Amino acid sequence: MPNLNLTNFADAIKVQYERRLLTRALPRLVHGRWLTMARLNKVGSYELRKYGSLSAISDTLTSGVTPEENAAPALSTVTISPSFYGAWLGYTDLMDLEMFDPYISEVSGILGEQAGLSADTIIRDYIIANGTIDYSNGKSAVASLDAPTDNISYRDFLIQMAAFEASNVPSISGPTPVIIHPHSYATLMLDPVFVNLFTKESDPLRSGYVGKLLNYEFYITSNAYELADAGVGSTTDIYAMIFLGPESFGAVGFAGTFPNLGGDGGDKEYTGTGKKVSPVEIIGKPIGSGGTNDPLNQRGTLGWKMNLGLGVMNADWTRVVKHTNIFSDD
Repeated sequence: MPNLNLTNFADAIKVQYERRLLTRALPRLVHGRWLTMARLNKVGSYELRKYGSLSAISDTLTSGVTPEENAAPALSTVTISPSFYGAWLGYTDLMDLEMFDPYISEVSGILGEQAGLSADTIIRDYIIANGTIDYSNGKSAVASLDAPTDNISYRDFLIQMAAFEASNVPSISGPTPVIIHPHSYATLMLDPVFVNLFTKESDPLRSGYVGKLLNYEFYITSNAYELADAGVGSTTDIYAMIFLGPESFGAVGFAGTFPNLGGDGGDKEYTGTGKKVSPVEIIGKPIGSGGTNDPLNQRGTLGWKMNLGLGVMNADWTRVVKHTNIFSDD
């Protein structure tokens, strides 16, 4: 073999680096779009009030006799107090000298995305914990769910729709959103009755909105609820499908650090990046700003901070269907 070969001169072979960085995989952040939201200013908590309905009258009036006075409608209140959340990363002075990538702008974006994902996850878990819980195929507990017997189906959708409508949920914000995992959506699309009635949409990649059935709009997100190995035999993954009615949950926070979750009533605009989940506060402390804690100007930090409080306004108007799907045993 000639001495002038790639083995002997391996150090002379250089790597060409692409300045443009690859796109990160991000879930669609949809859980907060339909919450009733309020920004606080100079107050510590937020109170919402609701007067109850009165029952129907079926007794006839007797001539000349005044009936008993009607009972007064009940008044209920919900008080929501927000909490702070945040995270940060530190960097050194050598990063500026040696790092090829634009790490400040990249890490700022990554932290913003983390803030958005954190808000969506906090809201999702709160809804799951406080909504009205049911189970697919008539089961009564997570531990009794088994695939494929208890895979989500059109029948499950109809049962939940009937229960939802029977609770007199108002349609003040248009169609009711249904949030599901892509694995559950795939399972429903294999149900011949569901797929024949389902009206598909053309832009699921941007918004997560995949279509409508009756007066219910379906949104898919990989950040939907999933609980590993919680079903039969502790080997079956459990998922949840959420029917989210108007004025069922509220979210509050202080102006300036309260994330924009998509607006009361929701829309089909994608909110899955840090840029869209403003005004979460991105905080940068540059090298040299640490005073006596950084006497040689060696360290800087990047972080985010947000403020978020959640409250249950009407649990009957949110239904959570825990179920299995075709991926539960993978």
